[in-house]
Amino acid sequence: KKVWECVPGSISAPGMASIWLETHGKAILVKGDTMQIKDFLKTKGGKWNGGLKSWLFPGSKKDAVLQDLQSCSLVKKVDDRTGSGDPNATLSAKAAPEKAAAPEKAPAKRSEPDAEVIELDDNVRITVNAYQGKIGVDVRRFYRDKASGELRPGKGLRMSEQEWEAVCAVTDRIDNMLKEANETSWSVEGDLMVSITGGSVDLRRYYTDKNDGEKKPGKQGTRLSGILWASLKAEIPQIAKKLSEAGAAGSAKPQKKQKKKADEAPQKASESDEHKKWRLEIKKIVQGKDLEKLSARNVREQLEETLGLQKDGLLAQKDEVNAMIKEVVVASAS
Repeated sequence: KKVWECVPGSISAPGMASIWLETHGKAILVKGDTMQIKDFLKTKGGKWNGGLKSWLFPGSKKDAVLQDLQSCSLVKKVDDRTGSGDPNATLSAKAAPEKAAAPEKAPAKRSEPDAEVIELDDNVRITVNAYQGKIGVDVRRFYRDKASGELRPGKGLRMSEQEWEAVCAVTDRIDNMLKEANETSWSVEGDLMVSITGGSVDLRRYYTDKNDGEKKPGKQGTRLSGILWASLKAEIPQIAKKLSEAGAAGSAKPQKKQKKKADEAPQKASESDEHKKWRLEIKKIVQGKDLEKLSARNVREQLEETLGLQKDGLLAQKDEVNAMIKEVVVASAS
């Protein structure tokens, strides 16, 4: 029995598949004669959905999926029915990838100072950066502010490099639990727990309730659908690379300071900029709130969450933050 594989540039197999792409919410569906290319679709991160009788991919991966299908020797033609571009256009599997599609990929990853941002979809982003000298991985949902129209960070989870590596070490176990539809949870590192529920993966920090001594889920966490979990796994090599680069850059900084012995003025300026950011976020937090019922602790916890910090991440700067909160509240009340 002849085994045919998707190999770019290879001789076409008999009975080549006709494939088309459709949208499904924020995901894309690969439909058509997919049986003979199912292994190929699996290797590209696709997930079979029996109800839809289609292969699901994150919408952000559309261009890459389209290009992969175009280069697959088992695919006769690919129709793009997602509504972007010309809906009547039929894309030949042998045609060269459209160069015009390249600019659409740009928003998926963008560079910021000391940070790498990866978009899993329109609302979920992964950021690799250093905060207060510590390298970390931040998985966070974003929302559109109705007043300003700006995209602002919402709830999410920031993990240390060690915690992220612990999550990567249990990806196979998570996949098995998802496949078997087992609803379970376990600790991966310290207070960081992973829970499988409703076909989703929940990564969350737990705390010990002082009243009953039980472990309970905290506010810092993120819940990923099966599709988003598959997208996150696909980015693991890129995240590992960025963590390595950030770690190398961080270890080089102290040597430069010893040689140069720069004065403290630039450092003070950066601290001042950081405080300005705190003050701005505090103003947004207290805006429209009942100031009489607002506590400094509650504002500080919301500030930590907005900045992507762990719980009590600003505890060492408690006096500074409280003084800043007081100033903002007094100014708002006047």
